[in-house]
Amino acid sequence: MSDQYPSTLSIEIDRDRLRTYLRVKWYLCCAVPLSLFGGMFGLAAVFDKSVHRVATSGGATVLLAVKALGIGIGLALLIALFCYFIVSHRIASRFAATLEVTVEGTFLRIRQHTIVMSDRKLHFRSIVDYATTQDLLMRYFGIHALQMATTAGGQNATLIIPGVKDCLKVRDLLAEIDRQRENQ
Repeated sequence: MSDQYPSTLSIEIDRDRLRTYLRVKWYLCCAVPLSLFGGMFGLAAVFDKSVHRVATSGGATVLLAVKALGIGIGLALLIALFCYFIVSHRIASRFAATLEVTVEGTFLRIRQHTIVMSDRKLHFRSIVDYATTQDLLMRYFGIHALQMATTAGGQNATLIIPGVKDCLKVRDLLAEIDRQRENQ
């Protein structure tokens, strides 16, 4: 059986949508937990004060609690925004700009750079299956992720490559190349 695919093939990444997706995702990953803690601290401050002021009415206590909850969440969102601009904003841009996926003969090469540069070559025989995934946030930004299960154990067993253009076609293409080249 002859191989009709070129020995070197580059997989396209939708860099603009991937960058935007990662920025929003990483902001939300920081903002949601901080908002929960900010709200809890705001409410704790109100109830600590209301224990000392027993004579306040129920409506005033509820209003004070809502106000403190809003202030706590607002401050937490500002802290999350500050942390996002310090760390995540540039890392998302760098990741989207440097992500490369190429087929090199019987190997699949994945290069990425966030804080640490990663250059990984996988032999096609070590890839067990290919899948496409799309969570709610990915759907909003119009991107898919290519997910591959490998024979490696532990944290390296599953590879997820977000932002692949025409992900379903790429999945099928890689599966066909894998079928033809895995025994070489």
